[in-house]
Amino acid sequence: MKYEVKKRCVIKGSTWNVGDIVESGKDFDEADVKGLMGIERIVPYAEPEKTEDRSIGLGEDKPRRRTRKKAD
Repeated sequence: MKYEVKKRCVIKGSTWNVGDIVESGKDFDEADVKGLMGIERIVPYAEPEKTEDRSIGLGEDKPRRRTRKKAD
């Protein structure tokens, strides 16, 4: 399972920074997970949702700037 590092820490002799993604079994043992989660060093990693482009009918044109009309 993948975990995200929330606080900088050293796991199995390797330094991990905030935001790094680590895998149990590969980067550290499964037995270390509960301890690291208990002290809030790692949290389960959630894949970011893909954003959908909802501007289907809009063109690439820039908006027109409107100027103030002069008073006569």
